[in-house]
Amino acid sequence: MSQSVIGNISNYLEKHQQGARLTLTAVAASVLTASALIGYQRVTRSRLQGDKRALKRAVNEEQPAVISIIDEEMMKERKREPMDEALVLELLARNIAFFGHESVSKIRQSFVVILGAGAIGSWTALMLVRSGVEHVRIVDPGYVHLESMTRNAVAKIADIGKSKALILKKYINDIAPNAIVEVERTSLTEENMAELLADKPDFVVDTLPNVRDKVLLAKYCKEHNIKVVSAVSAGAKADPTLIQITDVNDTMTDPLARMYRRQLRKFGIDRGIPVVYSIEKSLHLDKKVPTFSPRSLPVLGPVASMFGMALVTYIIVQLAEFTAYKLPVNKMRDGVYSRLQKELAAREQVIFNNTTEVLDTKDVGYIFDEFWQGKSVISGAQDRMLVMTRWDSSKVSSLVNTVVMTKDEANLHDKLPKGTDLVAHYGSDIVEKVNGQFALEKKLEELWNSSKA
Repeated sequence: MSQSVIGNISNYLEKHQQGARLTLTAVAASVLTASALIGYQRVTRSRLQGDKRALKRAVNEEQPAVISIIDEEMMKERKREPMDEALVLELLARNIAFFGHESVSKIRQSFVVILGAGAIGSWTALMLVRSGVEHVRIVDPGYVHLESMTRNAVAKIADIGKSKALILKKYINDIAPNAIVEVERTSLTEENMAELLADKPDFVVDTLPNVRDKVLLAKYCKEHNIKVVSAVSAGAKADPTLIQITDVNDTMTDPLARMYRRQLRKFGIDRGIPVVYSIEKSLHLDKKVPTFSPRSLPVLGPVASMFGMALVTYIIVQLAEFTAYKLPVNKMRDGVYSRLQKELAAREQVIFNNTTEVLDTKDVGYIFDEFWQGKSVISGAQDRMLVMTRWDSSKVSSLVNTVVMTKDEANLHDKLPKGTDLVAHYGSDIVEKVNGQFALEKKLEELWNSSKA
């Protein structure tokens, strides 16, 4: 039977040699193609699984080598076709209607450096470019983490483990091909500050979390006549109606802003830096945060984005020279500080025989505004006859031993016998308020010193 079948096949092939060859060739080709596809899929699957495992190890074990490979791939830019000018003008039509052609042209020609590409910085960079700014430099050494995706303006699941600055650049390139987006994946330091802020930026945006870095940045910008606008932490805030833009000297209620102001005054900077912050008191927290570090505070994504929007709005209004908006008038009282300092020095000399350890005008202004809000610690009076004196007469006048009183209150206070029980004399409320302010100042100073390490 089998020999008969084989014989029939042989006879058929002899009669149809050409067709048989074509058929067998097609079958062989199909088999080879299928084998190649299956083999390729196996290799690809194995490679992808290996890549996923490598990426997981990189994220969990912080292996920079793998992450750097991912970043290098991201840095290979696709060839971008510039957007036609007519389309750009249509894109910015609403801004042109608001500011006018000339002002929008100023915005487009500006150069802005954004320090930080996280919760606030990512929204700032994105909306600056959407608003027409065509040259930005984004500085951030960090990588995208899963928990930060609730706050980042552009990050996707696939971006976990990638550079925050690079994914922001890639996103901006897709929506604004005309924009120049520079990326610096490094931390700001005193050594590289000149390099990172080079090329005469029209604005520097500070979304840095560390107060020491913020202060050194402000000092550098002031010394080099660079405009800077700063954001104080959005942590533990929830009320969008309490977000404000004001001069750094007028930022009240926020401990981080207070620490910022205090250290700025040490460098002779007591005004001239716009700040976005919230006047909300974070009373809703059911537990104390161990430090004032922004990284320790919970942040709501929508609030962080609004901080970014406020920064962008302020910047484009300034770039456009839009005269309808100005910061509130600064409340500095240089004449008052000078009088208070002279009277304190005289009191120290006459009553305490001290002519060497006397606070200067800047410290007096800081104590008057920051500690006591220009009010007597005893009566809350705000008259013109306020003076300063020691709280503990046995200790020299200092940041943590100087109070504001009316002249009559101070005269009576200075005559109290040494060792007087101030709680019995003034009551626990007043003493606790005074001691609380001194304790807060000491805590802020400790945090500042620890940030230098």
